[in-house]
Amino acid sequence: MDVTQEKLIEALRKTISRTSMLAEGNDPEIDKALQQMRLNIAKTDDVNVVLESLKSLEPHVLSFDDKRLERAQAFRNTLHDLLDVLESAPQANISLTAKKQFEANLRSHWQTISSWPGLLLQFSSLVEASLTTPTSEEKRPPSLINRLFGRKETRSTETKHSHEDIMVHICHTLAGLIQNLNLPDNYQLQIQDLIQALSGNRDIQQLPALLDEVINLVMVAVGKTQDDLAGYLNQLNKQLASINASIISSYKSQKTLSNQRQDFDSHLTQQVQETSAMANSASDLDSLKSLINERMSTITETMSRYREDMKKQEQQAAKSISQLKHKVNKMEQDASHLRSKMQQKIAEAMTDELTKLPNRASYQEAVMTLCTSARASQTPLCLAVLDIDRFKSINDTWGHLAGDKVLRLVPRQAQTALRKQDVLFRYGGEEFVLLLPALSLEQALATAERVRAAVEQTPFNMNGEPVSITISIGVSLFDGNESSEELFARADKNLYRAKTEGRNRVIGDNS
Repeated sequence: MDVTQEKLIEALRKTISRTSMLAEGNDPEIDKALQQMRLNIAKTDDVNVVLESLKSLEPHVLSFDDKRLERAQAFRNTLHDLLDVLESAPQANISLTAKKQFEANLRSHWQTISSWPGLLLQFSSLVEASLTTPTSEEKRPPSLINRLFGRKETRSTETKHSHEDIMVHICHTLAGLIQNLNLPDNYQLQIQDLIQALSGNRDIQQLPALLDEVINLVMVAVGKTQDDLAGYLNQLNKQLASINASIISSYKSQKTLSNQRQDFDSHLTQQVQETSAMANSASDLDSLKSLINERMSTITETMSRYREDMKKQEQQAAKSISQLKHKVNKMEQDASHLRSKMQQKIAEAMTDELTKLPNRASYQEAVMTLCTSARASQTPLCLAVLDIDRFKSINDTWGHLAGDKVLRLVPRQAQTALRKQDVLFRYGGEEFVLLLPALSLEQALATAERVRAAVEQTPFNMNGEPVSITISIGVSLFDGNESSEELFARADKNLYRAKTEGRNRVIGDNS
């Protein structure tokens, strides 16, 4: 073994030893196993001894993880019970926005013990606001910062680790946003620099500056779209002016043709009248014959000139019509191109870039339409909320690239269990929404179970190591009177139950 390898092994020993010290204090059995592991690593170079130490530690870690999950479930259930009690209080006036914000934070952080004080403080603020706000007071919507990080009180008690997790998620989302912007080629270097700055960034203090850069690029993209549209409208205006000139030219040609026809008629009539008058005054046959020949020659010349003028006018008219047809065809092609481009942009705006599923904006439009239709036709409509189990652990263990891979895999497998009329949306993060029209609750639960099984049975590997991917699903039946938000809230609550009751399961109304 060379010196470099010895130094590397010694560094790994120190790393394992010091890292294990960070884990002490959570469970006595784990503490004993960690101490024994440090002794074994320090005393021997035998790989088998080290592996055996790690193997003996594994069941203790799994047991501790189960206990931690049980405590987290109890904490979460308690907060939900307290929220139900608060809602049932007659004097309480709960802001729907504040309630949704609290539920969203609870759903995101109930498993992170370091976030519990912040959640309790946020619930305390919700109680205080609910019991002191008059019923007539207008509810103020949460600010962007509140939606990103929760209430101010919560932020003050969150740990640095929570801030870093939030920052990584925001940067990952912003990077995906700017990659989808339609920007001129001279901005590509700036885009690459910004993506590099966002990649893996954990410093939340840099967020305002990064947001400024992203906003500037978005404004450039919006301005480019407006410039493209203005350019097209300017081109369209020129084409319309050209068509108008062609129409005026055709009108003038038609008027000239009409005048020439009148001149020909007048001239021919005059020639005939003069011939008749001279024929009457002719004294002998020879002079009459000479007169008729002269007049016939004049009439023939007039008709020949008229035919020539008519031919020129017809050629000019045909040319004008051809030019006009070409201009109209060009306008139709430009309009078709712009229409296709606009349709493409609309489709992109309604599609999630990562999964290629309809996004949340598309869901909002579809669910209102389907609820209205179901209410009018008295046909059933079910909504399911799907959430990938332990997705944060996947991101933390394997990185965001692995997380993105899972986000693409899950909907692809889920769709194998769906009908053509069933629509799956990416709602945000690791959460998806499934609309199931014309299905009873029992049928929707059966469909959701097939979706769950399809995902669970899909093999997934990361660096050659198998990784278990499962989902939890909450299902609700539209009652015909509620809003789409209320329907989603019930399905979301069923999802919470599926999570707290062990994950990898389907929970429906009255289950």
